[in-house]
Amino acid sequence: MGKIRASQRELDFGVRVGAVVEKDGRVLLVRHAKPGLEPYWVLPGGRLEPRETIPECAEREVREEAGLEGRFLEVLYVSEFIREGRHTVDITVRLAAGPGEARLGGDPEDTGQQPTLQEVRWFAREELAEINLLPRTIKLRILEDVLDGGGGGGVYLGSGS
Repeated sequence: MGKIRASQRELDFGVRVGAVVEKDGRVLLVRHAKPGLEPYWVLPGGRLEPRETIPECAEREVREEAGLEGRFLEVLYVSEFIREGRHTVDITVRLAAGPGEARLGGDPEDTGQQPTLQEVRWFAREELAEINLLPRTIKLRILEDVLDGGGGGGVYLGSGS
């Protein structure tokens, strides 16, 4: 068993996997609403579970949140977010969309009366610039790389908020 440092006991550490799913030039997003925050859009995704691979996590999260099957293609970006009490390594991958239509799913971690996931929707490139898509670094990369026909190629985006 590895060492547990004092700072680790006080820190929520996790790995989040977000999936870029494209279909007909549009990207799939999920709208979140949390108490005390303005609603925002994110790539479907969530926390990597123990003994789960990155591709498995991405495919599971898209299935849970958007009711859509997907097939892992590649890792696009790695970034991290360090705030007071929290450190998240964020891995953004690309999935190929399977057949069928996206539909709003759920988050198994939701325990409140108001679910966090509010809407699932496909967005065209020109619409992305107008919405509150978080994190901002991923929004910019999707606009610059992914929807212009390029790819991320495993780019480390650094630490941001």
